[in-house]
Amino acid sequence: MQPEQFSLQTILLAPLKHKFKATLAFLLPVAASLFALNSLPKTYRSDAMIFVRLGRESVSLDPTATTGSRVSVLESRDNEVNSIRDMLYSGGLIEKIVDRIGPAAILGDVPLGDVPDTFPEPPETDSKGSDRQLAIEFLETKVNVIVAKKSSVLVPTCEASSPELAQKILEVYLDAYKQMHSIAHQTPKSNEFFAQQTDLLRERWQLAMEDLRSAKETAEVVSIEGMQDNLKTQTNATQSRLMKVEAELMATQSKVQKLQELSNRPLNARGTREDLKESLSGLASLTGERDALAAQMDELLDRGAKLNRDEVVIRQLEEQVSIAKENFSQYQELHEQTRIEEALLSSKFTNVRVVQPPSFVPKPTGPKKKIIAAAGVFAGIAGAFLISLLFELFLSKPTNPSTPSRQRDTDPDPTSPPDVPMASQGSLI
Repeated sequence: MQPEQFSLQTILLAPLKHKFKATLAFLLPVAASLFALNSLPKTYRSDAMIFVRLGRESVSLDPTATTGSRVSVLESRDNEVNSIRDMLYSGGLIEKIVDRIGPAAILGDVPLGDVPDTFPEPPETDSKGSDRQLAIEFLETKVNVIVAKKSSVLVPTCEASSPELAQKILEVYLDAYKQMHSIAHQTPKSNEFFAQQTDLLRERWQLAMEDLRSAKETAEVVSIEGMQDNLKTQTNATQSRLMKVEAELMATQSKVQKLQELSNRPLNARGTREDLKESLSGLASLTGERDALAAQMDELLDRGAKLNRDEVVIRQLEEQVSIAKENFSQYQELHEQTRIEEALLSSKFTNVRVVQPPSFVPKPTGPKKKIIAAAGVFAGIAGAFLISLLFELFLSKPTNPSTPSRQRDTDPDPTSPPDVPMASQGSLI
């Protein structure tokens, strides 16, 4: 092989020298591309558009998360959108679609029929290689989710053998995701839990109020503050009257003592005895009043001591009633929140809004005819040149290199007549 054989002229002239081989190498890829265009099944595409708006799932906490210590958690919108995208790729959604539409319709074995409005229960056992598993694996390659950067919009797409099937698969797909999204943002059995706790706390609150009522009836009070004010007024009045009586009593005793001294004198003895008698009578009256006031004062003090003891018990019971009421009110509010959550779940209210329903596009999106045809032509041209060069450079019968070039140039043409010497020619003449 000589280096000059790799020249541009050799490459360009190789297909001309090996026309049959180059033509065959060109026609084979072209024929394969034409066969692919006719044999490959047509595919249809349907797409939708989902907008993730700021909703209750983004700004509110689950009711069970607000019953204890609270920690501030900040989550970006990108995290929320990415979480929704990851859930859209969940295998559980694909299984729901297959169970609702049917494996045969997904695989194209039967035409699309009536699709139920609810999701059936998945089968208990599913053997490997079954139609259901094949449909799941096939559908996983046909569903895609497009997410633009720094955007709250997701574009789920689906490819199928017919436009009706692609549209129906995407409709069921979005319906299944709405249900999954609602369940993902709700704690299971939270409504039942808060209902039980609310009933228990209501019972505790009622028992605490009953204990408070019994304590007040036993203490014979309606209001601690009112009883304290009334007792304070009586105590002050009794104490003031007692002090006044004691002062009068001391004055009367002093007067009686003086009158007793004067009664021993003969002068005005009769008048002094009458005053002494009257003073002794007043002294006895004041003494009785003082004893009564002292007894009343002791009674008031005993009542005050008992009221203080009753106040401690009643205050404790009132505090228990207040705590029980506060706990009951808190759990009653949380119970109402969980009830609303379940109502929204049943109605499929979420912050994921389908702004564009699944589209119906009757024009097939595959196979790509222009791309396949261009690939076939390119492969044919490349194959034609490669085959021609292969035969030209490596598979053609080479010339014997041992023959000198000068000798090859002087070799006579085997088709020309042999040279005759001039002498022989003359003799012949």
